[in-house]
Amino acid sequence: MRPRAPAPRLDEFRTPRPIAGWRVVATAFWMAVFAWGLGFYSLSLYVHRLGEAGWSGTLLSAATTGYFLLGAAAIQGVERAAARFGRRRVALAGVLLLAGGVAALPRAGHPALLLAAYATMALGWAATSGTAISHVIGQWFEQRRGLALNLALTGASASGFLVIPPMAWAVAHWGVADGLAAVAAVLAVATLAAVAWNLPEPAGRGAVGADAGGADAGGEAGGARASQGRADSADSKATNATNATNATNPAPSPTAAFATEPLARVTALFAIGWLAQVAFLSQQMPLLVPKVGVAAATAAVAATTAASLVGRLLLATVIDRIDHRLATAASYAVQAVGMVLLLASDAPAAVLVGCCLFGLSVGNVITLPAIFAQREFAPARYGAVVNRVWTVGQTLFALGPIGAGALLAATGTPAWTIAACLVMQVVAAALCAGPRHRS
Repeated sequence: MRPRAPAPRLDEFRTPRPIAGWRVVATAFWMAVFAWGLGFYSLSLYVHRLGEAGWSGTLLSAATTGYFLLGAAAIQGVERAAARFGRRRVALAGVLLLAGGVAALPRAGHPALLLAAYATMALGWAATSGTAISHVIGQWFEQRRGLALNLALTGASASGFLVIPPMAWAVAHWGVADGLAAVAAVLAVATLAAVAWNLPEPAGRGAVGADAGGADAGGEAGGARASQGRADSADSKATNATNATNATNPAPSPTAAFATEPLARVTALFAIGWLAQVAFLSQQMPLLVPKVGVAAATAAVAATTAASLVGRLLLATVIDRIDHRLATAASYAVQAVGMVLLLASDAPAAVLVGCCLFGLSVGNVITLPAIFAQREFAPARYGAVVNRVWTVGQTLFALGPIGAGALLAATGTPAWTIAACLVMQVVAAALCAGPRHRS
């Protein structure tokens, strides 16, 4: 019997409908702009403006930490809701919750109302940010998932200059309450329209697509592959035999999967790296101003955001063809080199270069967990792995802002905080060299 020729590589951006792949990626890109613009990069602006209005700095710091912790705890509930009601409906609800919470922040007249606004934002953040976007892309892409996810999450980096400057302008001209409400409303309307019109639910996805985040490329692409498989009787028999084996030996539950060393190691390498990243970014201005002054520190912050966008685009072009563990270790190593420069010199040029090196990987280490989930775990476990990494990672990095601030206040110098971030990045890079899990 002559061996059958391998099936042609599926380009999910072009077949079977040329516009489908790009439409989904563009919508996910805008979701990332919305989520990170209102729910991440603007958090320091909320703290600053609400502090000027008379709120306690301690209360605002605690509320920000609680925001991240509640967002992490809500991920599992959001995924159950998406499995029941569909990802598009959950995303629409998340947009309303995040925008509504932001608009309510400056109008809260009591600490309980302020905390309620942050809690509302946390639910919206969980439904529109990293895990949700990973699942949206996972429902439609398999072979080109790395490229699609990196392009989509470029919106997180772009939000730094697409959302924050207009928000600062609106607050300065219209006041905190009206300014935040106006920006939140405009972003919410644009995102609701994009999700409602351009994010179709994949047809025939079944339990895997809803529960696990979608292991196949998409409803139509999956159908095309299924049709080709039905035409080959040998493949059909092999598939039936495999299904019978799986029925006899069911796959372990997500909880059991997390108990294994491979998933625990993958979760740890991202959780530790994210903790270092959020700790530095949340205190970047206080860390840099003593070294180079306000003007140079502001330029370094802007350069960090710009570098993160460049880094995402560079990784997007090669992620589907390179080793994901090597890419992750290199990302953390580049950030560590940036931290070394910040420790070694107070020269403005060195600080700028250090922040650019750090920024190159800021976005990439958010994209890479989904690539680990795809390449090292069974397709049916894609959603469980992504959910677990994001839940544990966000729980840990929620402690970054308060931990970095406390260390800076206790030591009175930025060197100790920068050194702590450097150590965590080295540890995260070392964990990438652990044994690979092959499902």
